[in-house]
Amino acid sequence: MPTFEEVHRYYRQRLDGIEPDSARAFYEIMVARFIILSASLPFALGAVLAYFETGQFNWPVFIVSSVTVFLIVGAVNAGNTYFDYETDLNNWEFSAYSGGIRVLVENKITNRKRALYFAVGLLVAALPLGLSLRFLLHTGPWTIPLGLFGALAGWFYTGKPLMLVYHSMGELVIATCSGALTVISGYYLQAGRFSPALVPLCIALALSILNVILANEYADRRTDAQSGKRTWLVVLGPERASVLYRVNLVISLAAMATAWAWGVPVYAALIPLAFALPTAVDNFRKMAARGYEGDGINELTLNTFKVHFALELFASVCLLIGGLVRWLT
Repeated sequence: MPTFEEVHRYYRQRLDGIEPDSARAFYEIMVARFIILSASLPFALGAVLAYFETGQFNWPVFIVSSVTVFLIVGAVNAGNTYFDYETDLNNWEFSAYSGGIRVLVENKITNRKRALYFAVGLLVAALPLGLSLRFLLHTGPWTIPLGLFGALAGWFYTGKPLMLVYHSMGELVIATCSGALTVISGYYLQAGRFSPALVPLCIALALSILNVILANEYADRRTDAQSGKRTWLVVLGPERASVLYRVNLVISLAAMATAWAWGVPVYAALIPLAFALPTAVDNFRKMAARGYEGDGINELTLNTFKVHFALELFASVCLLIGGLVRWLT
């Protein structure tokens, strides 16, 4: 994967290349790359787990539901960027990983209200797709509750009146929705039921994405505190947050290592673990040595994301290959 400097330079070039009020500006405010990595990929993980266990894969359901997830998360990202405008405006310590989406503060969408209208429009577009899953493709009674919970929790992450991130609930929203809900939904929409195998995967991904958020919050701590956000980093302080990070890391890796006991194939548990472990150990040591101070947090943020990405990507690939082999032989 690229270095932090390469990612940040590319991010800066992307922003500079956006024409005001262009289609690309609205695409950027959706943060599509984040959707794919934090929502679409774990959603696919749940779907391929269902395929591994049942031997069946419903392509119409997968395509419609994947588009629905993309639209909902895109709406959430655009809406939160709108609601977080004042905080982002006052944050000049931003990077490719922190400081919010800079599309609005850099006036790439000249009328800020358009970002809100765009977000609402994405939700409106997602609604008939979600209803079609339940009533045309017959995916089961939990279809609408799962989608509604994800949409509302994400919208009120910064949206009024709940503003969950201002009340120390934002991290739970991200861990629950990006780490667990997407995996569970991907499985349920394919299988029409739930599975014990979801438990360790959801724990591993929920805690690893929670660590991504914690690492992001180090750079934003001062601005978040000034804006009234009660993030866990603001509440705990950097040292206690680093302890929580290390606890999360250990539990996440332990959940993946023992996932076979819940029905996940041994190779689908241990191969992702093997890819994630070297970086995870290095992250643990650097957090313990206060590596989050100064510019060190930039590398830690990137490497924390690498751990999360390795777990979800290689688990998905292993289960997909295992399912193909299992049901074609």
